[in-house]
Amino acid sequence: MKKEDRRPPSEKMAEKPFTVTRRVIQNTVTRYNYYYHAKLRLEKVLAGINSQRQDNYNVYLPFYPFTVEKLNLNSGELDSVIQKASVAVQIHDPRGRWIDDCFLLIGKAYYYKGDWENANNTFQYINTKFAPKKKSEYNTVVGRSEDDRLSISTREKQKDWYSRKFRHKAARNDAFIWQARAFLEQGKHDEAQSLLNILVADPYFPKRLNGQLAELQAWRFYKQGLYAQTIAPLEEAIKKSNSGRAQKARMSFILGQLYAAQGRQDSAMDAFRHVIALKPDATMDFNARVQIAKANVRANGGSLEESIAALQKMLRKERFIPFRDAIYYQMAALCANEQPERAIEFLQKSLKVESANMLQKTLTFKGMADIYYFRKDYAAAQKYYDSTSLIMGPDFEEAKLVNARKEALAEVRDKLRIMHLEDSLQTLASLSPALRDSMLAKQVSAIRAAKAAPEKSKGGASIENSQPKFTTNSGYSSPSFGPAPEAGGDWYFYNTSSKSTGYSEFKRRWGNRALKDNWRRTQSTNLLGSGNNAAVEETAPESDVAAAIASLPADRINTSLLAENLPNTPEKMEESRTRQLEAWYDLGKIYNDKLDDPREAIRTYDSLLDRFPENPRRVEELYSLYIWHNRMNHTQEATRYKQLILTQYAGTNYANILQFGLPKDEDKTKTSAVSAVYEAAYNAYRSGNYDTVFVLRKYADSTFGYNSLQAKFDLLEAMTIVKTSSEDSAKAAIAGIIAKYPGDGPILAQAKAIQDVLDRRQQITDYLGKLEISRDSSTAARVDENISIRYPWQTPKPNLPDSTAAASTAVTPVVTGVDSVAVAAAPPPPPPPPVTPYTLGDEKAAIPHFVVMYFNRVSKVLVDEAVAQFSRYNAEQHPADKLETSSFVLTPTEIMVIVRLFPDEGKALNYFDEVVKQAPTAIIPRIKPTEYKFFIISRENFILLNNTKDIEGYKKFFGNNFITE
Repeated sequence: MKKEDRRPPSEKMAEKPFTVTRRVIQNTVTRYNYYYHAKLRLEKVLAGINSQRQDNYNVYLPFYPFTVEKLNLNSGELDSVIQKASVAVQIHDPRGRWIDDCFLLIGKAYYYKGDWENANNTFQYINTKFAPKKKSEYNTVVGRSEDDRLSISTREKQKDWYSRKFRHKAARNDAFIWQARAFLEQGKHDEAQSLLNILVADPYFPKRLNGQLAELQAWRFYKQGLYAQTIAPLEEAIKKSNSGRAQKARMSFILGQLYAAQGRQDSAMDAFRHVIALKPDATMDFNARVQIAKANVRANGGSLEESIAALQKMLRKERFIPFRDAIYYQMAALCANEQPERAIEFLQKSLKVESANMLQKTLTFKGMADIYYFRKDYAAAQKYYDSTSLIMGPDFEEAKLVNARKEALAEVRDKLRIMHLEDSLQTLASLSPALRDSMLAKQVSAIRAAKAAPEKSKGGASIENSQPKFTTNSGYSSPSFGPAPEAGGDWYFYNTSSKSTGYSEFKRRWGNRALKDNWRRTQSTNLLGSGNNAAVEETAPESDVAAAIASLPADRINTSLLAENLPNTPEKMEESRTRQLEAWYDLGKIYNDKLDDPREAIRTYDSLLDRFPENPRRVEELYSLYIWHNRMNHTQEATRYKQLILTQYAGTNYANILQFGLPKDEDKTKTSAVSAVYEAAYNAYRSGNYDTVFVLRKYADSTFGYNSLQAKFDLLEAMTIVKTSSEDSAKAAIAGIIAKYPGDGPILAQAKAIQDVLDRRQQITDYLGKLEISRDSSTAARVDENISIRYPWQTPKPNLPDSTAAASTAVTPVVTGVDSVAVAAAPPPPPPPPVTPYTLGDEKAAIPHFVVMYFNRVSKVLVDEAVAQFSRYNAEQHPADKLETSSFVLTPTEIMVIVRLFPDEGKALNYFDEVVKQAPTAIIPRIKPTEYKFFIISRENFILLNNTKDIEGYKKFFGNNFITE
């Protein structure tokens, strides 16, 4: 039986003679049955790209009217392009002329899908597979040297007119261009630059692609913000590129913008005139004319009025009627700095123009918001920024700025509203009952009248009557959505291309809209206002009482309900003043931190200190005023606030900062050194080495001066004085800490806790000598008895006389009740230290051993890190030994990391010598060697150690009996 040939058809065809007849048939079928239709399908997919966005001509235009990651093209259509071209490659002779073109179509489809891996692989495959194979040309993808110049291109014959126009061109050279383009889309600028530099110097790179090569060079500089370097290749690209009239017009407009930014107004006007000559779309044509008018005024030294007159002349021309809103906006932009009131009038006229250009409306709303913002009219600015955010698209260049200012100004609005509301409520509460009731009655009448009035629509009719009525005669009688049976063609909702185009057009005209009913009428009434397109008037955040009033019917609203929110008691008044003070404090921070307006912040805190001169945050407010005045070079005022802090709040963090500088100014080296000294001092304190604490404190003062841990050093020194000095000295030291750091919450809390103990030391000492101990008599005596201690503050009148008498008249405990015993005045002697019989085994015997890493009083974080690092080290360096690492808690303060199991003492000692050297540098470099100690221990001795907890005894035993490296 003959074996079946499973090779692809293309491989089988490659073995047949490539005769003239076969060549003609293969080339014709591949080109017109496959390549042609795949190319048409790709062009159809890309046809709607230019209509998917609106460009902002007031900033630099994007180099291309799309970005691949935001195209959202129909992947199914692109997959069909790939499939069609792939079939052509698989079933036709690979020696055909159009095979490389099919591969190029596949790479382009992957490029527009954003599938960079497959796109790059396809372009690289074309480079390798279709490299020249003749003897006179190179046979690798690296290249060949021609006149000392590297050449990687496929040489094309362009000797005559026929060759240039009709001869088939190798797709390999185009693949280089698309490879560089894919690199730029991915942000791989170095790779793109390397490839483009080779192509620029390549003597055989075809002239037909010089325009695209220059275009990519210009795009590379433009993407990186190198605008000056963009000009030269962009000029060449405009002259030589074959990218189409629309792209040439876009590049010419960008060139004009670049010239204008450099002050070359005459060159800018020439570039914009070239845009008009290319007959672009109406929007670009209009904006090019506007730019010419603006550049002409600057170039000739004209006045503002001349520029305004030129734009007003455009208003009177019929062909510019669709752009009247943009013309008014440009007029406002020209006079915004010198005549803001006039600019506002122009912007209001722009908003009144009926237009579907939502990008222009976005710019106009933002223009209004910017003018009010820089005039410090934050209430009006917030409304217009809010309107801007409602209609701006996701690609709006200044969306981040708009949202940031909108949120900050909304916070300002809310804080001002709280301040004014609390002020009004406090004023009402302070009135006489009769006058207060009269004012509340007027408010009740106003609220009832507002609730009784019907809501009006834009035209004046009530909303209810303005709703459309859908009846059987209104043209909406179709029982279901979808095409009528007699309708011909593809239904809209089944046509993916039509849906995509319609969605893009909707976004272009109306921007981003929330999914809700009656969106268009809601937008027109709420956003654009009743007649003048005013900004949105947001409702204030309501209090609980206000929300209750809004939900109640008119007849249930009375003066008693309104009076519930008044601060008519001392407690409510204090709460109201606290809310007002907090809002005032936050407002100053918002002005400075989020709006960069220190002048308004200063005015706010000055008013706050006048209204609340002794508020809890006074020192913070004084320090902020010092910083803001210093920032604005108000030397006299800054000095005044500095002196207030140093005299009235000496010892606080703010005073220390003013005296010694900000701790955060420490560099990393100093901070690390200070932390190391403090940690050593703290460990000395915990170990009882109090002299070392004093020495390290003096060293820190002399070496580092005032530092970020100054307060902790002071507290640690005071705690050491408590341990080593008299009671009076201890109290004085702690009192000094409390006086020095009244504004440091954690330090102050610890100092006050110690002070409380010191003040009650005698009381606690006296009582501990008279302490009653109650034993649970229901069980027999045992080592761990159920004993509870009651402190003096838990027993107001303890039975101290009886206990004292019993203790003074008896040597042995005297039972004073059924469940109680008296405690002898003299404490029992301490038990003798345990003597642990640790033993040495035969060093040649197979006695299991552990290697132990011992910690005393360290954090669990260090122990966990040691376990993890030793587990990693053992897995890498001792995989055959199968060592296990774990932690073991010996006592509440003593923890061990155990590495087990070693079969005998010798192997344990070898591992011990190894890790003692490697631990500080290779295994646990982040843990200080002073934090731990290594030793080895047999299994029997470890069991004994666990029972007795005599770690010091075993450390001594280990030191006396083992000799280590």
